[in-house]
Amino acid sequence: MNDNEKEKLLKDLRTYLKAHTPKEKSPRRIPGVPILGAALSIDAIGARALRKGGLTSATKNALLQGIHQMLRPGFRALLFDLAKKKGVPNVEIYRRSDLTKAHFSKIKNDDDYHPSKETVLALAIGLKLTLDETKRLLERAGYTLTDSSKTDLIVQYFIERQRYDVDEVNEALDAFGLPTITNHRKSRERKDGW
Repeated sequence: MNDNEKEKLLKDLRTYLKAHTPKEKSPRRIPGVPILGAALSIDAIGARALRKGGLTSATKNALLQGIHQMLRPGFRALLFDLAKKKGVPNVEIYRRSDLTKAHFSKIKNDDDYHPSKETVLALAIGLKLTLDETKRLLERAGYTLTDSSKTDLIVQYFIERQRYDVDEVNEALDAFGLPTITNHRKSRERKDGW
């Protein structure tokens, strides 16, 4: 990529960020209605009451089984389903995602591993996921894309334009003074001198 192409990309990215960054608004408040700060949990809807009485252990077990059946497959299951659907072998997943083999092995084999948001974004780029697929994968890991994060907007920009190169995403993030989504290669110099 020559200097003119780089400058054009950064200019387009600045325009994208300006168009997609929300303007600050103060929340509207309706008198007499409390502001809800968090989603309802099972405790909030009375799970303690279920434990304290009234239900037989068989009924409780049936309820728990029903809840477990409603749960969707986790992050890892979705990741490998998407990889299979796209026909991407494991070695290509971690190479294109700019992850180390050891890190990818941990994702694949450690049941207790919880990836960082940056790792999920790198995997989305490496698998060439659509924006909807990326959002689903992030959701399964407990994250979301937000328009209040420049990093999220920059990654979203590259995904929307189907520019699936983690190094290019990292260089754009670096150009805006943001942390990169991968760092095991620590600011490698590219042939084109980005």
